[in-house]
Amino acid sequence: MGLIATCITSCSDDDDEEWRDNNLAFFDSLADKSDLSVIGDSINGYPQIYYKVMTEGTGATPIIGNQVTVYYAGWLWNDTISYDDDLRFDDKRDRYNAFDYNIKGYEFTVGGSVIDGWNLAIQSMKVGSRWRVFIPYYLAYGSSGSSSIPAYSTLIFDIYLKEISEEN
Repeated sequence: MGLIATCITSCSDDDDEEWRDNNLAFFDSLADKSDLSVIGDSINGYPQIYYKVMTEGTGATPIIGNQVTVYYAGWLWNDTISYDDDLRFDDKRDRYNAFDYNIKGYEFTVGGSVIDGWNLAIQSMKVGSRWRVFIPYYLAYGSSGSSSIPAYSTLIFDIYLKEISEEN
């Protein structure tokens, strides 16, 4: 019985390491994409966040403590980089009628309960911006994962910053 448990743990650890290594290799490959920009300095030898500006906003830029409203969709990285339903783990666009910006979006406080990668990205966006953001696992759910998101996952988000609604 103990041997079986050890094998299951080892096999799972090997899968986690392979997933981590593949995600890190993908994230490293983003440096070669001329249409992407980077936020932040290196962590663990890797840049903090890559992003592509889909629409550049003209409004204010939020800071820690601001209440913001966003619309977003999130995907797990895969080797095809196709943003299909199979890899989408969350989509507030569908919930709020495919970016119908007149309907209430997702609200949160910058610096609060969202993943670190979101807090960094949002503080670089202007109201009205829509970005595709690539967040490495160490600024997302780390080595433990969360719900339907496996450990060591690079996350890709399409984020529209609708408004800064309150300053704390």
